[in-house]
Amino acid sequence: MKKIKIKILDYFIVGFILTLGLTGLWFNVQSAGASGQKYAVIYLENEQITELSLSPGESFEYTFSFGEEEEHTAKVEIDDRKIRMLPMGEELCPRGICSHTGWIEHSYEHIVCLPNQIKVSFVEGTADTDERDLDGVTY
Repeated sequence: MKKIKIKILDYFIVGFILTLGLTGLWFNVQSAGASGQKYAVIYLENEQITELSLSPGESFEYTFSFGEEEEHTAKVEIDDRKIRMLPMGEELCPRGICSHTGWIEHSYEHIVCLPNQIKVSFVEGTADTDERDLDGVTY
């Protein structure tokens, strides 16, 4: 079996690729920390029901109704630009995955409750959200 020899140019190529990767990671971390105003948007059955402005140091709970006759309620808790879904009864959300998701604070994170068709997501910058931002909708 023939041994492969690593040449000095191979080390430069590997070092260059690692440097590019770490630089990209650094820029992503910096841009996430330097974001402007954050908004939490709550959707119910693919319809936006509210938009909450999240400010640093602010802490509150928001309650909303859902169901055919709006007989059920759900709560989200906001604390210092983070949001989470509080647990619902087992008859409404059997597995409780939405509440087990925990705190989210970045625009790429979402809280989804499939049995009740509730989605909580972040919008950074302007609160101008509409259908053109979606890749697709599945019913």
